[in-house]
Amino acid sequence: MKKALYLALALMGTTTAAIAQQGTPPAGGDKGGQSFEQRKAQMLKRMEERMQAMQKTHDCLAQAQDEKAARACRPKGRTGGHMEGGGMGPGAH
Repeated sequence: MKKALYLALALMGTTTAAIAQQGTPPAGGDKGGQSFEQRKAQMLKRMEERMQAMQKTHDCLAQAQDEKAARACRPKGRTGGHMEGGGMGPGAH
């Protein structure tokens, strides 16, 4: 169960780094006509949504009593994130 939590936290860090890079405008230019404040507000909103989803998953995993219950905590509609060696990713039995 700890492996799943560590994987989720690692993915969160990767996503956050990618978004941070997206928020950096090209030198001397405005990104898509949006101001820094608009982009910042959008990024903060998306981060808040992801943090809420992560907290919900965390709480679910904390309550899980077995592998089946832990798998049920995964967000729906996501693909990938497969862990090797019997993790809880797609294809795990």
